[in-house]
Amino acid sequence: MTLVQASISNNGNTVVMIADRLLTKTFGVDFPSYEFEGNSPKIISRNNVGIGFAGSALYTDTAISLLDENILEFDEIVKVISKFAKDTINSLIEDKVFSVTRKSSNEFFSHPESVPEDVANYIYGWISRDFNFNFECVVGGFDKDEKAKIVFITDSGDILNLTNFGMGSIGTGLVFSQIYFDQHQYKISMSETESLFFAFKAKKWAESHTGVGLKTDILLFRKNGDNLEIRNEDLLMNEMNILYEKERERDDDIKKELLNDFIKNNQEEINEI
Repeated sequence: MTLVQASISNNGNTVVMIADRLLTKTFGVDFPSYEFEGNSPKIISRNNVGIGFAGSALYTDTAISLLDENILEFDEIVKVISKFAKDTINSLIEDKVFSVTRKSSNEFFSHPESVPEDVANYIYGWISRDFNFNFECVVGGFDKDEKAKIVFITDSGDILNLTNFGMGSIGTGLVFSQIYFDQHQYKISMSETESLFFAFKAKKWAESHTGVGLKTDILLFRKNGDNLEIRNEDLLMNEMNILYEKERERDDDIKKELLNDFIKNNQEEINEI
């Protein structure tokens, strides 16, 4: 699937969004999907707001097409995407119900007894077990009052405000990303530079999951509107990768040195084990 994460830092003056480029191609509910690395970033910006998607590339493209150039305000963007999710879910269920029962979904759900019991049970079973709307979205940035916000739009179209948590992520790498933020004690008071590299390391940590791609893109939003975009192909991204590897090598060397000191200082006790 993917990883998209957003985090608030610099005491609410900066929002960092970061994502891989892994995409899922879906041809419909009755066909298998597959994953591939895209050639362009899948986090986009509208004014001082960033939008990132997880799931089907088809649904992502459709959602983006609804965000015309006049839709720039945070809450309006969230509203449009949430409505798209709910409308698409209703449409998919409507199509399935009609193909099986030859009735509209309103007619069927109002009077399920109007069809054979095994047909009704099939519809309910499909909805509860097999139906899957492969789509999620995270929106991060600044609202009309210039306050930093993070919102998660679920696969049911519901809107969850994650602002008070200081970060949020979606996709199959979600657990790895959030564990990194928690275990390394992320704080919104972190400086902009520190939080940028922190978010980058959380994404690298999540790459241990096979559903997270190796390519990386970053959007950095500032309250004053002086924003920064770092694409996977940019020199700055390469420098961040070099810094990350140097830090890993340093940490490995420190661990080895500490382990050697431990063994040396406790050789007698170790030999007795």
